[in-house]
Amino acid sequence: MCSIAGIYNLNESSIDLENLKKFTNSMQHRGPDGAGYELYNNNCLGFGHRRLSILDLSEAGKQPFSYLNRYHITYNGEVYNFIEIRNELKTKGYSFKTETDTEVILAAYHEYGKDCLLKFNGMWAFAIWDELKHELFLARDRFGVKPLHYSYKKNNLFAFASETIAFKYINGFNRKFNQHNLAIALQNPSIIEAKGQTIFEEINQLLPGHTLTLSNNKELKIERWWNTADHLIEVSKNYNEQVQQFKSIFFDACKLRMRSDVSIASALSGGIDSSSVYCTLQQFKTNSSDISRLPNDWQKAFVATFPGTTMDERDYAEQVIKHTNGKAVFIQPDYSNLVSEITKTTILLDSIISNPIIAITDIYKAMRNQGITVSLDGHGADEYAFGYNSYALQNYYEALKNNNKAKAIEMIKILSGLSKNYNTDNLIKQFDNYNSLKSKLKRTIKNTFLNKPETDIKQNNFWFNETYIKENLSFYTNPFNGVSKTLFDDFHYYSLPINLRDFDRAAMQNSVEIRMPFMDYRLVQFMFSLPEESKLGGGYTKRIIRDAMKNILPDEIRTRTLKIGIGSPIVEWIKEPLKEFVNDQLHSQKMENLTFLNSKQIQNDINKLYKNNTWNVNNASETWSIVNALLINE
Repeated sequence: MCSIAGIYNLNESSIDLENLKKFTNSMQHRGPDGAGYELYNNNCLGFGHRRLSILDLSEAGKQPFSYLNRYHITYNGEVYNFIEIRNELKTKGYSFKTETDTEVILAAYHEYGKDCLLKFNGMWAFAIWDELKHELFLARDRFGVKPLHYSYKKNNLFAFASETIAFKYINGFNRKFNQHNLAIALQNPSIIEAKGQTIFEEINQLLPGHTLTLSNNKELKIERWWNTADHLIEVSKNYNEQVQQFKSIFFDACKLRMRSDVSIASALSGGIDSSSVYCTLQQFKTNSSDISRLPNDWQKAFVATFPGTTMDERDYAEQVIKHTNGKAVFIQPDYSNLVSEITKTTILLDSIISNPIIAITDIYKAMRNQGITVSLDGHGADEYAFGYNSYALQNYYEALKNNNKAKAIEMIKILSGLSKNYNTDNLIKQFDNYNSLKSKLKRTIKNTFLNKPETDIKQNNFWFNETYIKENLSFYTNPFNGVSKTLFDDFHYYSLPINLRDFDRAAMQNSVEIRMPFMDYRLVQFMFSLPEESKLGGGYTKRIIRDAMKNILPDEIRTRTLKIGIGSPIVEWIKEPLKEFVNDQLHSQKMENLTFLNSKQIQNDINKLYKNNTWNVNNASETWSIVNALLINE
């Protein structure tokens, strides 16, 4: 929706208004439709806001926004159920002057205090200044869909912003790499995200489901307001009833996220998640009267194509469009200025990613060029519905360890696709003597799921002077065991936060907001309350989603097991159009400044890869991560 920024001079000196504007406007790409800047607390506190207009396009929706001459807010995100909350507050005597969710947030905060967060269904990062209490309150949504970064120097400065790049523009703030964190991020970026840190000195993240308070004593107080483990629910033991409940929540989640005063669309890959979102939206074509604030333009899908590469999913997307009789815009990116565009998008990302973000940014750039401001996408399901085959692999080994033959056979079916050649009874009969199946499974794991060829140049970490591994975040509550524990961790702390970060940056670089029906907190509660076999079984990952989408998705898509995902064809690019660019970066002075890297070893290995033409996804991604870091360090 927007970008937010704030500077609080804890030494009580006056805010430099021009610096506040510069700080805020560095994120203009997130909010091209307007800007606002306000000073409070004897001018030692300043809020900034860049607006992406989505609800109530009038000047009444401008921020920073004030309420009751007491509360002031700068806010990024959407509270999708704001209409229902507003109606509830009206019964308590509240009245409203705008059609925004912003005003509803402040009224709810006045009525319920910090517990208002539990009523919100949406994504948000906001800061509220309470003039009466002289208290600054920041909050981030349950799962961290919207970003919020801050820096705190006791008795001196507190500053916050939607993106780390903004901190380059604060007077007296020297934004520089935290070399330790950067080294970790290049090997395992999820550790940094999970701990609320960044790759920069003195810039942190407010973790998902947390609040931050600064009161009169100027001491920072951070509290956790949401933990999914504390909000699990009772679900029916009947699988068919579970399927119907999932479908009901998912349909309502899609409807809530269609509330908009501007055009919306969907990013479609042809995979089961994005196809489920798009096909569900198309179900509403004949009955959309119960969707409040539905715009006229909401039926298009945008599909990124990469002809001649392994990343191209056009055929699958076309099946979905044909099945729904929908409308599609097929994007074939023009990379005639690849180096220039890849540099620009990487610098704006301001984080580490193993695949150039430009493949994602191009989708939302095409949307924006056609007047689309909101995209309903399919993120989130993989990490709570066992969407990655590595989960089935882990389950297989646990089944063997526990001598659970039925479960081991089920995982074999999922991993190797043996269900096409064997029925379950035959597999179970062969369980005690299945050397041939073991061999096939091992080949499948090695060649497909682990994808770790012997030419993986970082396999012994020769590129790094110190090795970092995935840390055990023991300070988080995880009520599960085995693969379900891995799933819970990946959703909340590891893989999903990275994906959310990357897609937020990619979309907001082009002033497009992503809404994610699979991230509705009611669905998250429901999915983590289900037994494992409801999500991983019947020969498939994402079992309940596939069954809920019967007669909604085309069957070939609904039962599809090949997972590609949106990404750049990094192997093809690094071998040819980026060859000179990559070599220039790896031989630059900036490379020598990253002292934790073994630069000579890296340069020699890259030369061998080019000479022997032995590039693969792993070594290309590892190489790109380092180039990514060098570009940020401009």
